[in-house]
Amino acid sequence: MKGIKKLIPYIGLALIILLFGVLTQGKLLTLRNLKLVFNQAVVLIIASTGVAFVMAQGSLDLSQGSLLGITGAMTATAAALHPGLALPMALLTGFAVGLINGSLLAFLKIPSFIVTLCVLFVLRGLTVIATHAGSIPVPMEMLAFDSYDIKVTLLVLILAGAYYLFNYTQTGKGMRAIGSGEVAARYSGVPVERLKVTAYLISGTLCGLCGWLNVVRTGAADSKTGLLLELDILTALVLGGMPLTGGSGAKLQSAVVGGLMLALLGNGMVLVGIMAELQQAVKGVIFLLAVYLSFERESAVLIK
Repeated sequence: MKGIKKLIPYIGLALIILLFGVLTQGKLLTLRNLKLVFNQAVVLIIASTGVAFVMAQGSLDLSQGSLLGITGAMTATAAALHPGLALPMALLTGFAVGLINGSLLAFLKIPSFIVTLCVLFVLRGLTVIATHAGSIPVPMEMLAFDSYDIKVTLLVLILAGAYYLFNYTQTGKGMRAIGSGEVAARYSGVPVERLKVTAYLISGTLCGLCGWLNVVRTGAADSKTGLLLELDILTALVLGGMPLTGGSGAKLQSAVVGGLMLALLGNGMVLVGIMAELQQAVKGVIFLLAVYLSFERESAVLIK
């Protein structure tokens, strides 16, 4: 049964490709459309990769959408001074928010759901203020970074580094140990607080990079950038087979498989003419089904 569960995400990905490949009469799989899907998926996959480290511990990060928004605003503001400042500012912003999230969870013992939900509201408000409820354009030369070569290179490097960290280092193993049982992990010598902060630093920094990628793609930072991204990330990870409780069942490839599934699903629904409101309803039903199929009831615990 467990073997079949592991295959469900891949079966789901194949079914989505087959279904929309037929419904769109092959338009889904044209080179032009696949490039569009990649553009939609790259930010989601990178952000989901960061959140995978958090979810491996049995925690959540609901601040990602607002973090993408404030990162975009800070990136555009820095770019107005000098384009070379844009990427460092994006990474620094993400790192700082990750540090705040991780510290509040690890040292003040506030549940991750509450911490990141509060940070979501704070950052969304700051984004509206920073953008004056509108948008901030970036210098035209920054648009040169919106290339497939750069995106593919970044994605490969990030996935390779994250995969090694997640699967072959004490850091990754310790994070999964926390998800399996925090008390047992602590008694085993796992530095619980340090790893909790580290997970959010990874999550925040990668989301900061996504903020930069989004700005160079759109040419501006907008007050509404990143709305509901955190839910797309959560949906993608669960669709990809990531257990909500984390632990030994956490797999980094969930970010890739789930991100591709969600991007192809969204693109396919657009191609067949499904209304945006109905698309959200479809995603909600699919997320509920994915949770039902993947949730490990025998080991269920409260979100940390």
